[in-house]
Amino acid sequence: MGLCRRAVVMVASLAVVGAVPAGAARVRTGATGKAAKPARRTAAKPATPPARARAAARPEAVEERGSRGRAEEHVHLKKGDTLESVLAARGVEAAELRPWIAAANIVYDLRKIRPRRGLTLRFDRATHALEAVRYEIDDRTLLVLERSAAGGITARKAPLPYFKELHGVAGRIDRGLREDASEAGVPPHVVSEVADIFGWELDVANDLRAGDEFRIIYENLWQTGEPSAEAGKVLGAEIVADGRKLTAVYFEDEDGRGGYYRPSGDAMSRALLRYPLEFTQITSEFSLLRPHPILRRSRPHLGVDFAAPPGTPVRAVAQGTVEFSGWAKQLGRAVQIAHAGSLASTYGHLARIAAGVKEGAAVERGQVIGYVGATGLATGPHLHFALHRGDEYVDPLTVIAEREERIPEAARKKFDRLQQVVRARLASLPASPAPRTVSLSTSDLRLE
Repeated sequence: MGLCRRAVVMVASLAVVGAVPAGAARVRTGATGKAAKPARRTAAKPATPPARARAAARPEAVEERGSRGRAEEHVHLKKGDTLESVLAARGVEAAELRPWIAAANIVYDLRKIRPRRGLTLRFDRATHALEAVRYEIDDRTLLVLERSAAGGITARKAPLPYFKELHGVAGRIDRGLREDASEAGVPPHVVSEVADIFGWELDVANDLRAGDEFRIIYENLWQTGEPSAEAGKVLGAEIVADGRKLTAVYFEDEDGRGGYYRPSGDAMSRALLRYPLEFTQITSEFSLLRPHPILRRSRPHLGVDFAAPPGTPVRAVAQGTVEFSGWAKQLGRAVQIAHAGSLASTYGHLARIAAGVKEGAAVERGQVIGYVGATGLATGPHLHFALHRGDEYVDPLTVIAEREERIPEAARKKFDRLQQVVRARLASLPASPAPRTVSLSTSDLRLE
């Protein structure tokens, strides 16, 4: 089923930009939609925008630490991962990183970090500063690193303060996956992950119709003393849309590298994320010519605008190398990343670029490279996202990414056992007019 090209217009005032970063591809004169290749040079000073837009180009107010609470990210470690590499990939600069590493080494030898172990990072939502790190040393012990009130880093070992449980949710679509799953108590992160899993097969925001079905199995992480659980990994998901069944099973190899696969062993995951944000709604569809809300004239709009609250993390859609990072005139703060196959992605109007995302830096798929803002020529907070391949711009809504490799033969037997269990558990979830949540045993899906 092809992706639906209809835009979901939910924001009245949009920022429309045809400009791209200085040092990035520039649109040529004409109606062909072709653009010149990026030139490697220092970004020029931003042009003075019209008076109505100048306020958007000013530096945004700095928020105080703790003013917007904390955000946690759960990381499944892979072979070759270190605490330094994981933190650096999330924008923690070397100067900030050193005291965390020094404190950790006092109580635990970081060379013993192993793949397939859990690592939890806590960041301040307002400042994006790292606040705490928790690493599962084994099934009983946790390495805890925390920033003290005075700013120093403390380290200790502690008993594992949380446990995992599995939740299964099934329901029929009435209003939409987001609304119906949320009504059943599914955490927003889980619904977003389901959208990522099936994003290349169907547009879960627009392609689902009343009567379609969904089933999801996901982890819940309960921490001692906390009133609610933190959502973990989606382990299996199924969507029935217009009579077509799509099933995805999460499988992780011995090195901790995981992905989503069809029961046949073919990959659901692709080299490119479908969307650079979680929980976004497309407010402006890709076009070669459209009226500009500020300049009041038609101009190229080569990309897609995603509405999102200020400070929403922006993800790199694929692995690559940063070609540009800085101020890009009408795009405001922007990042451009070069990917394999001559593909490049551009992210504009950022409130802030993540630390460490500088020209020449390597980034991973899904790595946070900035935060949604309204810098440059913008009427409100949103992300301007664009793709181009070689000399031509590409519609992000229609580009097709290559699938990742299927399950290797050496792991086929283990995967077959897992997918049979997951499919049986998904099928056992009771579908009803109103979505229901049921608990499952973690031993059901443990194939160690």
